Amino acid sequence: MRDYFDVQNEVREKMLELSREVIRNSSRSISATHRQEKKLALNFLTTAKKKLGEMEKIAGKYPQLSSYGYIHSAQQEYVEAEIIKRLSENGEIPSPKKLGVHFIPYLGGVSDAIGELRRTVLDMIRRNEVQKAEKTLTIMEELFEFLMEFDYVDAVIPGMRRRQDVSRQILEKTRGDLTTALRQEKLEKALRRGK
Repeated sequence: MRDYFDVQNEVREKMLELSREVIRNSSRSISATHRQEKKLALNFLTTAKKKLGEMEKIAGKYPQLSSYGYIHSAQQEYVEAEIIKRLSENGEIPSPKKLGVHFIPYLGGVSDAIGELRRTVLDMIRRNEVQKAEKTLTIMEELFEFLMEFDYVDAVIPGMRRRQDVSRQILEKTRGDLTTALRQEKLEKALRRGK
């Protein structure tokens, strides 16, 4: 029995370490995407995907470890990074099947991507790219509408209602910031015409 549990403990530690690496590399990919460093973002994302593959391989041998949530947390962060990167490059939102992830972490990644897109909108406003910011807000709204299709209790999709509420707040706050920026832009144009 001790041998069995020693192995379980070692495998759990390895899964935890790999999960941290996936999350760290995914987060770095998102930051690189915001800085428009495409090659660096891709490198981090490639590493994250490789580590996620290692986790899934281990989980295949020890399925009882899947219930710990390491894989879902890592997949969620990976999904978020993939969505942010692909949206910045070609406007694509990849499916769970294309990313090879379970539905629950996929929805979590979509929810988290809404928060990252707020950061994108604010960066665009600061750079005076208000029209681009409007397009990004539209994508945020589409992602939110997609999330709202999954109105299930926590027993079916854990934390989904809370994610929907947080996403709604982020969306409303971003819409307010963008509205203020648009009004300011109109005012500045009117003042320039008046000179």
